[in-house]
Amino acid sequence: MAVPVPDVRVLISYSHDGDAHRKTVLNLANRLRQAGIDAWIDQFEEHEPPESWPDWMRRELDRADFVLVVVTKVYLERFNRESEAGVGSGVRWEGALITAGLYHGRRYKARYLPVVLREEDRRLVPVPLNLTTSYVVGETGDGDLAPLLRVLRGSPNAVPVTLGSLPEDAARDWQVDLYLGNVREVWRRLDPDLRLALAQDWVLANSGHPEVRGHDRDELADALAEERAGHPLAGALLEGRVAVLREHYAAVNPASWGPVANPRRIGVDHAIVEMGSSSGGGSPSPERSLLMRKVGRAWLVANFRAAYVIPGWPPRQEEIPGALRNGGT
Repeated sequence: MAVPVPDVRVLISYSHDGDAHRKTVLNLANRLRQAGIDAWIDQFEEHEPPESWPDWMRRELDRADFVLVVVTKVYLERFNRESEAGVGSGVRWEGALITAGLYHGRRYKARYLPVVLREEDRRLVPVPLNLTTSYVVGETGDGDLAPLLRVLRGSPNAVPVTLGSLPEDAARDWQVDLYLGNVREVWRRLDPDLRLALAQDWVLANSGHPEVRGHDRDELADALAEERAGHPLAGALLEGRVAVLREHYAAVNPASWGPVANPRRIGVDHAIVEMGSSSGGGSPSPERSLLMRKVGRAWLVANFRAAYVIPGWPPRQEEIPGALRNGGT
């Protein structure tokens, strides 16, 4: 069986401060590899040294998606060319390549991430790298790697919620889908209680049909009311209900129809949107109402008139008190 190729290639750049530090870097590399990151260091090549270490460095920089720079006092001195001549030439060469890569932007595809062993070592990060986040990995490379792994994997620590919509915009979008005959989208934009009530009403109306009679009515209604209903009978329900709605809104053309006034809010999660024609000059007059309900961040159609829908056998509707319908709370 073929071995899967890792998605992320990482080169670890470090100074040879001593045997203990080499072991720390080796431990870090192996922990990253255990986490699925293709981390690479020169120690993996020392059994068969390349003809030219500078060429090896350049090649690895080209291959790497990220370069982890393990910063110590010794690394900083060599990076800044402050050590004795001939000492730490590897870091000096890598430092020059990294600086050039940062300066030219696209010369290398790698992203350079400074890594330190202790919190207080953040001050040692070389100037070309100190504008980005640095990561503490522990004195022996045994620290918490979760923040670093999130960056290497492209996994954010927090995911933004979907931006919410305005009730009048959601009403207009639903109307457009209805006009275009986008049956599934029309159904998806309905409030769950309204979908359930429509499903229950359909089950009652077709209770004598052999394909309906063999199901538990509660289970069937719940299955039909799903946002993306996959039940074998869902097609008949959706096509039938949407056909009725399209007939009811036969004269509604989104090019000339839409919300005609600011929605009237009812509490924190309901709003009445008046829909009407905007053609013919003069002020548009309301012709139909849509009750909208906020579910999470989205506004959904909760009814085709200013009344609350209450699922049940049979489903029913409860008129919204006049004071609320007229803008009261």
